[in-house]
Amino acid sequence: MNILGKYIKYLGSKIEQEIEDKVGKLLPAGRNLVFLDCGCDDGEKTIARAKKIGTKKILGFENIPERAMLARKKGVKVYACDLNKKWPLKDASVDCLTATEVIEHLIDLDNFFNESKRVLRKKGKIIVSTENLAAYHNIIALFFGNQPYTGPYLSNVYPIGHRPCGKFYQKELPMDPHLSVMTTKALKQLLIAYDFKLEYISPVGFYPLPPPLFKLFAQLDKYHASYIIIKASK
Repeated sequence: MNILGKYIKYLGSKIEQEIEDKVGKLLPAGRNLVFLDCGCDDGEKTIARAKKIGTKKILGFENIPERAMLARKKGVKVYACDLNKKWPLKDASVDCLTATEVIEHLIDLDNFFNESKRVLRKKGKIIVSTENLAAYHNIIALFFGNQPYTGPYLSNVYPIGHRPCGKFYQKELPMDPHLSVMTTKALKQLLIAYDFKLEYISPVGFYPLPPPLFKLFAQLDKYHASYIIIKASK
């Protein structure tokens, strides 16, 4: 891996860690709370979040069987759930829901937010993070006539568009495409449209700036940061 590759990987890890740190601070606390992680992968982050909440009532949605099995071994009750369809949970059965770097992969955001509202109890919390379509690296890509780096991606098989750093983060094919990328304002509007009460909004990252510069610039210009974190309640 060359210097550019190492730098991109370094930035990605720092931004991922900041997102996880901020999500951890936003989680509610309570040993009897039911926690749902949408897109729980191997369960590592799910379990860490559950420990911050203080609960052992841990649910997860994960469609990749191998990753779901790893999460189950860690103690997550995993459902093979398509987030674009009705969720296999009862109404008002969850106290806190997280979805980090998940919603950009969905084709039906209306279903996601409607189902989130349905399964959350009154005053239940939803914490979402996703890439920001209005980030400056996307604006620059569009200025030069290219597809935005965060997508939407046009092929599950081929890296269509000008993505010079794709080889450093795209590990395998077929790709899991970004289909529903959005701006911070659009995500706020979606949550409000589904009657969620916004509690916290934070920008994260500012490609291609390194930390601590990306933290400074993200706070100075939150609508053009690389990522968005929003917490809301039902």
